[in-house]
Amino acid sequence: QGTRDHPPAHVALRDRLLATVVACFKRHGAAAIDTPVLELRETLTGKYGEEAKLIYELQDQGGELLALRYDL
Repeated sequence: QGTRDHPPAHVALRDRLLATVVACFKRHGAAAIDTPVLELRETLTGKYGEEAKLIYELQDQGGELLALRYDL
């Protein structure tokens, strides 16, 4: 069905809330990581056990098989 757009006021609120949470985590020694949302299917296959239940598979316009990680 696609994704929805968020109005500027909602984005500003979300950004402030996220900044507050991130600052709190950093104060307590947390380190940030950045992981890709989409991975090549072959990269995720075999990592999580029952793959069919834990990854969402899709195909890009070029025909490459991709997967959305279960935790994202």
